[in-house]
Amino acid sequence: MYKVFFNEHLLVQGDQINNSPKDNIYEVVDIKDFNDLETLLQTLERSKHVVKLLIVLKEGLDLMQLLADNMTLISAAGGLVTNANGRFLCIRRLGRWDLPKGKIEAGEEPEKAAIREVEEECGISGMSISERLPSTFHIYRSPYLPADNNWVLKETHWFKMDYAREERLTPQLEEQIEEVHWVSEDELPMVYGDTYGNLKELLKPYLV
Repeated sequence: MYKVFFNEHLLVQGDQINNSPKDNIYEVVDIKDFNDLETLLQTLERSKHVVKLLIVLKEGLDLMQLLADNMTLISAAGGLVTNANGRFLCIRRLGRWDLPKGKIEAGEEPEKAAIREVEEECGISGMSISERLPSTFHIYRSPYLPADNNWVLKETHWFKMDYAREERLTPQLEEQIEEVHWVSEDELPMVYGDTYGNLKELLKPYLV
């Protein structure tokens, strides 16, 4: 099941989730084409309330395909890194908790990109990938694209990594990373409470 975030709003295709109180879905939106979807996104931009939306598409349409066909696609990769003490590697970027990640370079494999980004953003090396995790997806507007079509769909490939060394953590300041920390399982809810919606999906299975 794909979950797509826009700011903190969640979009899920109607045939992929049950509309029940447990899912906390309180608005159903009918979409017949990208114009409808763009109008919805523009409305969400102005919304002061975070919502979870059940997107009901015209028969034959797929949410991810509709986004991919009409937005600029960007691929990124990152790591959920744990050390020998079972602590999680977390960063503070722009005042919020985050995980090390970044754009995949041309011709680069996602696995190599993920390791490179952890090395660059946190100043450590020697990670090994133990598991591929589900990708996360989010939509945003790019200031570097023409204003009439500056929508971006970004997929971030995630990998669980193990780290056994004891190097000093060094934040990559030029990437606006303010701090890097090893966070215990007991502290993970603190990170969860002050991070982005797509990362909450990634961290949820590891909460104590």
